[in-house]
Amino acid sequence: MKVLSLCVLLFSTLSFSQLLTAGNLGCDNVIDFSDYKGRTFLSFMENVGKPLLDDYAINGYEIADADTVMARVEQMDSKVQWQVGKALNRKSLKKIVKKLEGKTANLYTLPDMISSVQRGVNKYKLSTTIGLASCGGMIMKLYENNYAYNIHYGTGSERKDKQTGRSFAEGPTRNANDASDKNYLKDLEAYTKDYPENIQTFYYTLLTTLTNNDTETYNLIEDHGQDLLTDFLAVYTAEQARNLMDNKVSLHWDAALLEVTLLGAFHAGQNEIALFYKDPRDPSKLMFTDTVINQGPGCSERDLSKSRQAFMYDYWQFSSSVNPEHCKRSGINITKKEFRKLGSLISKYHRAKNPTLIKNIEKHFSSRNRGGNVFYQLSKFLINSRTPKKLGSKSYKLAEDFTKFLLQVRKDAKLVTKKIVNKQLK
Repeated sequence: MKVLSLCVLLFSTLSFSQLLTAGNLGCDNVIDFSDYKGRTFLSFMENVGKPLLDDYAINGYEIADADTVMARVEQMDSKVQWQVGKALNRKSLKKIVKKLEGKTANLYTLPDMISSVQRGVNKYKLSTTIGLASCGGMIMKLYENNYAYNIHYGTGSERKDKQTGRSFAEGPTRNANDASDKNYLKDLEAYTKDYPENIQTFYYTLLTTLTNNDTETYNLIEDHGQDLLTDFLAVYTAEQARNLMDNKVSLHWDAALLEVTLLGAFHAGQNEIALFYKDPRDPSKLMFTDTVINQGPGCSERDLSKSRQAFMYDYWQFSSSVNPEHCKRSGINITKKEFRKLGSLISKYHRAKNPTLIKNIEKHFSSRNRGGNVFYQLSKFLINSRTPKKLGSKSYKLAEDFTKFLLQVRKDAKLVTKKIVNKQLK
């Protein structure tokens, strides 16, 4: 078990009484998220999450014994097991860990420790897997059978720290796995289409978690929806950790994840997914379309002759940069012009047709944060150091008001889609 440094205990609200043994990996350094109910998620990350992740990055953790590592690998999702197998066979992995067990490591030192034992392996992927199997990070119990394992995040002191870290989500129907943006958006689209009766509770719980660290309505969500929400919170934790690495709060990739997730309600109401898209054949225009070109890294040639039906995962794109250092980077934030344009038009429609819904949301925000895109407004409210750390009963009212708005967004999605298409054709 990792011993936390005194500074983290002083500057966070974590105590050893809040640690528990749980989760499918059987980690003994789990923190119960419900202990932080009553504060915003951002406040949790500022006061507990980031200091704890920094402590793991600076002081490290003890590498678990080989038998424990191998047993925990068996308890991970098959995708993670496949990645391990691709990098190294199980027998070789056990030999490496046997040489390292009991030693102290962190994200900066473990890759070279692996290389010192065996060269020619993917030391970075193996480092993350061994870190996860050693419970070497912030392990969060979000609700029964729902855990987020946050491993190997840098402090922000190194140049590439914002590219560090992996967050693995474990839910009722799936073992620990690191959901990619693309897979998460596929699951979001499928869930909002297949479980329309669960959208209300899904979004309400998501919002009460961000406004009040309250996950008590998790149990009202169908199991696959719990998997999805835990994926969201694991990735959101990752992006907030990176957001805070420069010691300031700004709209970051966490805002992109939030806004696109909320737009899932709109896309669930369409007959076919249609969204704003920057066609690589004419990148100067944003077109509202149900047809797109397959994604591809900016530093490689793409087949521009073939198009396909749009999906929600098309909010995930590769960078269009030709810089070798950036061209293979990808994410949801790359399409922020696209999803924010759609958010603005949806908001404009409902501001005219359902003004009370908009007014009820905006009354929670300061006067300078009203008007325009209410999805963006919510990001600016939740990811803002000026927002109170404790919202009290306002947290539930905001979650309720925004959820009501999302239900109407879903109901009117076909009308809004038709209106956007007609305007574009003029």
